[in-house]
Amino acid sequence: MKLTILCFMSAGVRVASVRRMVEEKPALSLPQALWQKYSTIEDDLPRLSSSKIFIAANAPGKTASGTLRLPPVLAVHNFGITCGGEEGEVSRLCSQVTELDITQNCISQWQEVFKIMQQIPHLTFLNLCNNPLGCDIPAELDIPSCPQLRHLVLNSTQVPWKTVYNILEQTPNVEELHLSMNNYSSVDQPPRPFPNIKILHFNGNNLQSWTEVCKLGKTFPNLVSLVMHEVPLKDIEAPMEQLQQSFLCLQKLNISNTGVGSWESLEKFNSLQQLKDVRMLGVPLLDDIVDEKLRRKMVIARMPHIVRLNGSSVSEEEREDAERAFLRHFLDSEVKPERYHALVGVHGVLDPLVDIDLTPQTTAHVKVKFEGEDHEQVKVMDLNIQQTLKEFKKSLKDWVGLPPNKIRVIHVDTGINFDGHVCYQEELKYNKTLYAYHIKDGDEILIWARPPSLPSSPSKKNPPKSASAPADKFQAKKELKM
Repeated sequence: MKLTILCFMSAGVRVASVRRMVEEKPALSLPQALWQKYSTIEDDLPRLSSSKIFIAANAPGKTASGTLRLPPVLAVHNFGITCGGEEGEVSRLCSQVTELDITQNCISQWQEVFKIMQQIPHLTFLNLCNNPLGCDIPAELDIPSCPQLRHLVLNSTQVPWKTVYNILEQTPNVEELHLSMNNYSSVDQPPRPFPNIKILHFNGNNLQSWTEVCKLGKTFPNLVSLVMHEVPLKDIEAPMEQLQQSFLCLQKLNISNTGVGSWESLEKFNSLQQLKDVRMLGVPLLDDIVDEKLRRKMVIARMPHIVRLNGSSVSEEEREDAERAFLRHFLDSEVKPERYHALVGVHGVLDPLVDIDLTPQTTAHVKVKFEGEDHEQVKVMDLNIQQTLKEFKKSLKDWVGLPPNKIRVIHVDTGINFDGHVCYQEELKYNKTLYAYHIKDGDEILIWARPPSLPSSPSKKNPPKSASAPADKFQAKKELKM
């Protein structure tokens, strides 16, 4: 977390932070910092009387003979490191180390950096982020060759361009270079290009001209990935041909939180035939489009070669939908972009989408007919079909003069089926909403009076008692005997 916060600080804040570290922490060499971090690992483990802790033979820490055993990947952050120590110390400790991260320390002399590099023979990754290395390399200082180095991180070091190029001369196999937050406002081109660099991180610098960005492409002609997050670049003023010739191999581009504000600038990237993956969040170009989905569609439609946008894959189906949405978006516009005419050649001129209202129906225009014993009443009404059957019956009480429990409701679907007859009629018996009975405009509702209930028939098991029937079984037996 500390690394992330410091990376986005201004140059003045970073320098002040380094000065505070120097004042607050005693100056240490890299070997001293390694001993301080790793020699007390076993001492810091909890002492449990009833348990034993197994420590692997190759685990970091101090061996029985008193030597220090280190992992192949070292991260020694914020230890106040100022130098590489005495000659041979780093070599004895770091002979098997492959990655070294000494972020946020106090190394200010390149002589100390080179002393460390030449003593780690298998070093492939070196992170010097947030060390005050803004000085030039002295002319008399020899830079050690480090052909095994693949990744070099120089973020927030204020390293001059000349120093960067001098280091790259002696690290011919570096493929990934980080030069973020070094306050570069221009690009100094070297005497020769460095085709070995494939990935460049250039976040948080001060470039404003795409002509300067094209110099990056000329300096690193085989760039596959270029990350320029939070760089105050405006619209592309460089000619399309210059952009194309500068980035012949570029496949990934991140221009999030830059100042690109016109679609014409975005379409210039279409000249980069290898460009397949683009990130462009937080650019002014998209501020006028509120709908996130529409933003994505507009970008996909204008960039025919990309297969990933903002980290998500672009499928063939999504591309077709985006291009069709683009065509309809500009269908009624008087001034249409060039991309519109190109897409018309692919999809033709599309009709506008029909605006369909999918909100649930709340009323139905129906005929309600009450059939009484000696009269008939009819009225046409907009029936609220969101009410329940019970509520509807209550609303009919005054009109038909019957209580709800004496009313029968029959729904007549007036649609005509294949043989020319009314589709169906159904008595509504359950207290559901009328909408659930599929009542629609033009249907009829019949209201019938419920017939009076008939007296229940006598049960065979319990025949009615006659007036002459014996009062009980005892009396009946007595009468038989007589």
